[in-house]
Amino acid sequence: MEILVVTPHTDDFIYGVGGTLITHADDDIHIVAVSSIQQTAARDVAAAFGATIEFLEAPYHRISDDARRVKDRLADILRDRRPAYVFGPPATGDWTADHTTVGRVLLDAVDLAGTFAYKSRVLRFPIASTTLEFRPNVWIDLPVEIVKRKIELAAIMTRGLEDEWPKDLVEWEVNLGLRYALDLGWPSRHAEAFDAVFAVPFHRLPPRDELPGEPERMGGKVEALVRGEDLSA
Repeated sequence: MEILVVTPHTDDFIYGVGGTLITHADDDIHIVAVSSIQQTAARDVAAAFGATIEFLEAPYHRISDDARRVKDRLADILRDRRPAYVFGPPATGDWTADHTTVGRVLLDAVDLAGTFAYKSRVLRFPIASTTLEFRPNVWIDLPVEIVKRKIELAAIMTRGLEDEWPKDLVEWEVNLGLRYALDLGWPSRHAEAFDAVFAVPFHRLPPRDELPGEPERMGGKVEALVRGEDLSA
């Protein structure tokens, strides 16, 4: 089974769908990072998920400048791979323009690629601390050990930024990202929740046939990431 994950920045998907991907390590996971910051750490994290990764090289904090090219490239990837599940960020309800730009572009690409012409599902994941309005209709319960592993992988993504993005902030963001299941009444602090374009009720992704806190800590290093420096190298 192939799972395609589209993430605006290299770390965004970990908070929203990282636990689910860990439980599907035996499946074929491909990650598309639209903005290519922290590539060294991103490759290490992808390897830990047992996933492949590619970078679309859109400018950090300016993805909208490159939206048309990103949309066409995503459509090509979808046509080529025909994944059973596509994960991406929300198209609305998030205050970071990079996130919602990719969310809208992904929906356009799904239409262009004819993804819904075969058995597939598109699920949007919330991004901790910036997705303020989110209405999930699908959730996956996670064992506590999976949540711990998710925190470890999120910390790898912030390598080189520890002074401004320390481990306690990473843990806060992971836990914040688990709160959305409560919005639909699922009584668990260890669940990931998604907004499915076509709702599918499940606790684990079935095969195709069955169908955080202190932003000032980032300080001047944001500018280094915008310039394309790889602080994780």
